[in-house]
Amino acid sequence: MMCTPKRQTSKSRRGNRSGSLRAIALVIVLLVSGIIACKRPAVHSVGRPLIGTLVTLTVLAESHEKAIIASEAAFSEIARIEALMSPVIGGSDIARINKSASGASVIISPETFALISQSKEIWRETGGAFDITFASMSGLWNFSRVPFVPPGPALLNSMKHLVNMANVELDGKKKTVSLKKPGMKTGLGAIAKGYAIRRAMEVLRRYGIENAMVDAGGDLQVIGSKNGEVWMAGLIHPRTKRIIIGIKMRDGEAVATSGDYERYAMYRGVRYHHIIDPSTGEPARHFASVSVIGRDPVEADAFATAIFVMGMEKARELLARRSGLSAILIDADMKVWASRRLAEDLVVLGDVEITWF
Repeated sequence: MMCTPKRQTSKSRRGNRSGSLRAIALVIVLLVSGIIACKRPAVHSVGRPLIGTLVTLTVLAESHEKAIIASEAAFSEIARIEALMSPVIGGSDIARINKSASGASVIISPETFALISQSKEIWRETGGAFDITFASMSGLWNFSRVPFVPPGPALLNSMKHLVNMANVELDGKKKTVSLKKPGMKTGLGAIAKGYAIRRAMEVLRRYGIENAMVDAGGDLQVIGSKNGEVWMAGLIHPRTKRIIIGIKMRDGEAVATSGDYERYAMYRGVRYHHIIDPSTGEPARHFASVSVIGRDPVEADAFATAIFVMGMEKARELLARRSGLSAILIDADMKVWASRRLAEDLVVLGDVEITWF
């Protein structure tokens, strides 16, 4: 449909001066109205380091001022969540839980309590594959140490008993958390990023933004479209780091990826990474990359980690039960698998073969 206003015609050349002025004014109004109606919202993109990664907000808005005000509010919300849930910020809920003596109850915010409660539900559903007490062993794996040497079996075995969500006691009325064993720690790194994305998007909506993407280090959620075009997310190859698949993201959808290529170190030809299997205390070995697509960034974040640990068979069983979740899996041999319901939403780039399930 063309946006040019229709040309005005007259049956007669005659008319008084005031009539001519009114006609000119009408044409001007029509032209301005046409320009306003056809103006596409500008795309505003800004990034900021938060929650341990680069958070990028891409917002479509009628004015730069509106985009900045909404983005600043969303960034402030993410910073607030980081202050609540980061294990390294003194006084955060998680830092206080981890610092408490064994058995001591710690009163925390309702938000953090709800996320820990949800973590425990996912722990049950995944048979322990998702466990926030993995943090009890995280100190053993320092991938920035040079030279990197993995912890020995004896040290791992001496610490494994600390990793068990069953030893996290929750009191819903008092909003307290207590850890049963000395030395236990918790970490929300596999779920809090999804929560921060969800809250940031809620803030953008509250500020009248209807089309946006919140991207936190590759985990993201979108709303609306990009001036009528579908939002796209790129999936990179775990070894070449090149984008091999484009994912069409519908209004409200989220995607989260867990991979062995961001935080890792090599030792004697073996790749050691940060996604720890709670049952062994060592890096999970089933996959190189797991991407989960759904409508809740919290679930996508948590289940991407859980599936990475679970392996193919259990992952497919989980996805069959969870009809609202889809996944793209790249196994240890670099073979690509994907949920069949994603067939119309994936754009393959280059020589990539997908096995559908």
